[in-house]
Amino acid sequence: MRKHVLGNKSDISGLPLTENMIYFVDNLPGEISQVLDKISTSGGGVWIVGGAVRDAAMGLIPADIDLATDLMPERLIEIFPDAIKTGVAFGTVTLKSGTYLLQTTTLRVDGEYHDARRPDSVEWNLSLHQDLKRRDFTINSMAIDVARRRYYDPNGGMEDIAQKVIRCVGNSRLRINEDALRILRAYRFLSQISSANWRLDTSLSRVIEDCSYLINELSKERVWQELSKILGSKKANKTLQIMHNDGVLSVIFGWENRHNEKLFLALEDATELDATALFVLLNYHLNEIDLERICKQLKLSNNDRRKIVHINTLARTIPKHEVEDLRLHRHLAGSDWEQIAMLRYIFCQHNIDKKFSHTDSSNANAILESLRKLPPLAFNKPIFDGNWLMTVTNISQGEKLGRLIEWLFRIQIENDLQTLPEIESYLVKIQWQNSDFSQWPRLI
Repeated sequence: MRKHVLGNKSDISGLPLTENMIYFVDNLPGEISQVLDKISTSGGGVWIVGGAVRDAAMGLIPADIDLATDLMPERLIEIFPDAIKTGVAFGTVTLKSGTYLLQTTTLRVDGEYHDARRPDSVEWNLSLHQDLKRRDFTINSMAIDVARRRYYDPNGGMEDIAQKVIRCVGNSRLRINEDALRILRAYRFLSQISSANWRLDTSLSRVIEDCSYLINELSKERVWQELSKILGSKKANKTLQIMHNDGVLSVIFGWENRHNEKLFLALEDATELDATALFVLLNYHLNEIDLERICKQLKLSNNDRRKIVHINTLARTIPKHEVEDLRLHRHLAGSDWEQIAMLRYIFCQHNIDKKFSHTDSSNANAILESLRKLPPLAFNKPIFDGNWLMTVTNISQGEKLGRLIEWLFRIQIENDLQTLPEIESYLVKIQWQNSDFSQWPRLI
């Protein structure tokens, strides 16, 4: 157990560390301990705050560690010349130590909020008690003094962890109106906490339903940043059901119909869908153009947009239950083939798409199982090239050659061909000499 340098005392009484917190403190990386000691020896007080304390209390390993201090940002920059000026106006700098980046904020109270996102001003108020009072949720409003081996919990965060409830610090309506991003953060915590049966405080749920329109005042990048974390979490489908019932998804996506029983039931079966497939499921009622429009509105990257449209297209296509078609379909689906097949099954099971109205979901499930049993292709790229094909066919470079390459590659995939003689044997069989190349089969 490392002995740390004592910094300034807090203005509130602390409690002895819990067993989980003791483990966390005793196993702090040396690089982080060095930062704590340096602030303390420079005349400051320093505390680990926020999500790291929450995770430590729950016996989890924190992904990030944030600090609060009674030193001014300018003083921190003097002590740590390589510090990153993350948000000096709001008292935040990022301290570097080894491979660690520690976001460190001067104790403060916030001024009024007029943009539903950031305070108009901040006031340095070197009170840990007041600083913890300005935070979003009780489970995020605790602090640890590593040197004194005490923790501070003026808002009842430990009790709410025991009760598995996400509750705002103070008045829920005030907290949400200050920063509408807290709506999405509440759902993110709900989705990311690994243990089961967590819930939103009743007051918070009520306020979210009343104030969900404030999400429209947030930047689309921030909305997508939070939503993408929810979609990628282990409890995504359950959290999305709650967001759907609370009317939040309809605000994010601009849906006219707030409550859709079909979608709610489909989400119940979406336990194995990843973030992209869930995005497609949520917007099942959109055509390709409108789906792209939603992606652009939320500022998704070009790669994410292309992947969503690709998965949407293939999930609405039902391949024949024959090995050639299954090989081709899985090749076109790439690494997402299983997600696409599971999404297709959910579409059929819940009659999500009109084209599936006469399709038995058992057929979609049979296709999924057959795809799982299908051996991988020997080659995922053509085993021939254009030069070889020009030599054996006397076709010169151009669109006709490209279409013949595509046709032969399709045949290679469908039959899992592995040698040039096999390709050549099919070239003799197909009608390419005297037919319109614009009508030749394509990959998709």
